[in-house]
Amino acid sequence: MSYVVLLVSVGVTIYALVDCWRSSDDEVRGLPRLTWMIIIVFPLFWLVGGLAYLVFGRSRGVLSGPERSRVTAPDDDPEFLYQLGQQQRRAAAEARRDQEQREKRERKDRERLERQQRRDRKAGSDDTAGPESADGDDHSDHPTG
Repeated sequence: MSYVVLLVSVGVTIYALVDCWRSSDDEVRGLPRLTWMIIIVFPLFWLVGGLAYLVFGRSRGVLSGPERSRVTAPDDDPEFLYQLGQQQRRAAAEARRDQEQREKRERKDRERLERQQRRDRKAGSDDTAGPESADGDDHSDHPTG
């Protein structure tokens, strides 16, 4: 039985000492961190010092307010979601602008090609004195008169 009490007291002492060492000053309540560490390891307080720290000196969870901010996952963070939405809207608007510019260039290219083809046909019809008249109709089967 005495071995169990010794093991428990050593375990609690080591745990309390490590927890106190790793905690920041604002996470330790009551006394300064160094004072708690001395109380924890002081030979007269073996079990009592560690338990006293765990009960009275250790912070009891997440502090609210400016002392400690809560870490949230990105999909729970409203600011992150807002920025993500802004980025998506900007990307969609840019894609629409690019598509409109591409369609406008294609339309201008088609119009330019059609004008060039009309000029080429007109130039080709002026070079050959065929049966077509000036109005572009073929009157070869009509008697001239």
